[in-house]
Amino acid sequence: MNTTWKRRLNAMMLPLCAGVGVLAAFGIVLAWFPQTADAWSLPLQEVDAPAHYYFIRRILREGVGAATHLWPNNTYYPPMFHLAAAAIIAVGQFLGINVNIYTAFNLVWLFTSGLVWPAGVALWASYWTRRIDGTCARRPFSCAMMLIVPSLAVASASHPFQMLASGPLIAFGLATTLLPFWLYATLRLFDAIAQRSHIVRWVIVAVLLGLLCVFAHPRIAFTWLLLMVPFILLRLPWKLILGAFAAVAVCCVAFFFYMTGHYHSSRYLDPSSWFHTYVPNRTVPDALRVLITDNVGGPSGWFMAVAVIVALFVAVALIVVFFKSRRSGRTADSGMAKDAASLILAFLLVALVYVCSTSLTGWFPNIVAGAWYRAETRPLTMIPFGIIPLLVFAVCAADSLGGREEQVDRQNAARSVRCFGARSVAVVVLAALVVACQFGNTTRETLGSGVAANMTLSGKPEDEQLTPAKYDVLRQTVAITGTDALIISDPLNGSMYGSAIFDANMLFPIYNAMHEKDGAVFTATESAFNSGLPVELSGTACPIDGSTPKYFLSMGPQAPSLQMFTFRQQYDPFHRQDLIDGYVASGVLIKVKDFSSYGPYAKDWALYRIQCSK
Repeated sequence: MNTTWKRRLNAMMLPLCAGVGVLAAFGIVLAWFPQTADAWSLPLQEVDAPAHYYFIRRILREGVGAATHLWPNNTYYPPMFHLAAAAIIAVGQFLGINVNIYTAFNLVWLFTSGLVWPAGVALWASYWTRRIDGTCARRPFSCAMMLIVPSLAVASASHPFQMLASGPLIAFGLATTLLPFWLYATLRLFDAIAQRSHIVRWVIVAVLLGLLCVFAHPRIAFTWLLLMVPFILLRLPWKLILGAFAAVAVCCVAFFFYMTGHYHSSRYLDPSSWFHTYVPNRTVPDALRVLITDNVGGPSGWFMAVAVIVALFVAVALIVVFFKSRRSGRTADSGMAKDAASLILAFLLVALVYVCSTSLTGWFPNIVAGAWYRAETRPLTMIPFGIIPLLVFAVCAADSLGGREEQVDRQNAARSVRCFGARSVAVVVLAALVVACQFGNTTRETLGSGVAANMTLSGKPEDEQLTPAKYDVLRQTVAITGTDALIISDPLNGSMYGSAIFDANMLFPIYNAMHEKDGAVFTATESAFNSGLPVELSGTACPIDGSTPKYFLSMGPQAPSLQMFTFRQQYDPFHRQDLIDGYVASGVLIKVKDFSSYGPYAKDWALYRIQCSK
């Protein structure tokens, strides 16, 4: 009986340690999240935030079928995050609990970032840790690493915190959160191919996880490929390597035709002209600093930098030891050496993409970073994928530089003790690094302060995207118009929050409604308003959405924090007071509510009804 209980206890130790480690990481994420009540009752005020709230509302309004065409012009946008948020609201309604859209949004982010991401990274790390004590009953090394690695996963500001602070980067961020599971399954598949065992099982697992990640955001496939290319080249038979690259070539051709068919441009064959509005936001030295510190700020960042350099040295040393062993005729572990080389190459590829995305211009950086929309936002999330496995592997390799596992090396007890000691020291150093990264991590703290400030209305200039005055104007507007009437306004002045907060039927519910597919109505409305012709304005606006009333909302200039939108000039006609006055004089615009009483900044704020009756 005692033996049975010991076996059960030993079997429970690793999952228990992993669970404790993930819960510790969740506590770190929860402590970082804004602690104000506004975070649960107001929208996040970022450039893309209204779009995500709009997508959730559209699913709630139209049903799950809306997930195939979330964009205002009825094109596809990855809906996994929004489906999850809508599901929380629907379940709450079923249980008689009123869950608002902001709470649902926050809960999905907290669950995926605080639990799923650390668990995925821990699983990915276990690919290497299981080799060290896989035959041990209690697996002390793996248990220690499972306690440490989840908190290491949330040490960097790059992910998951950057996901909420930039954009927010919801769809791609969710795919990034799920990616470690796909990476782990892929590596296990490579093992199965090498061992000619359980291949079908791991093919199914890898394919299903890959489809899940791609459903979260299709472009995550580029990140997966970038990280897996070194392993493909060094681990697979040459026939499978050729097959893999043939499949990649086919996908690239299909992607090219998709882009040229959906987004017309004359610059596709001239890479130097791609992303012509791109401006580097870091110098190369600064980009390398962010990379080597894993985007950890303060003294902890330099501790991280030293750890990364040591990990690179250990990986290189392992490769050198492998080749020396082969030359001398001794048995050497080629698997560890190949993994060392693969992880070094993956780290260098991540470095290349990140530096190109944030510091360099020209045709080469355009090609390298183009798959991630050129800017640093998405490549920044890749930095932990280059660093975390390298650190974990270096700790695991501490014994490989001196000999085999403790339990196997029975003929040389002294060497086993040295290996165990080296491994223990490495674990302690990694634990110290993780603890240090939780204190004085200025980059992560700054992101947290920014997110908290963007979840409240107070303390902002009156021309920003959402202020107490604009919130009240939108509230009064929807009280007058209802949620069915169509409201035309420049989304960049903050009116797009009318959809996010009050479920208003805004013609432009997001800042970039896009003119492709069913988006011709957006261009037509902008042109009609700019024409100055009452007949053209009414003739264009009135048929939209059938017989529902049509309104125009004037609510000030475009917010300074939204000026990064390249095509913001398309909304300039909505700010021309001479056009508005002319339409009022002609009778096509009828003032319904004057909002100028809020202050001098609200001089021309008003709600107008578009006269559509014949």
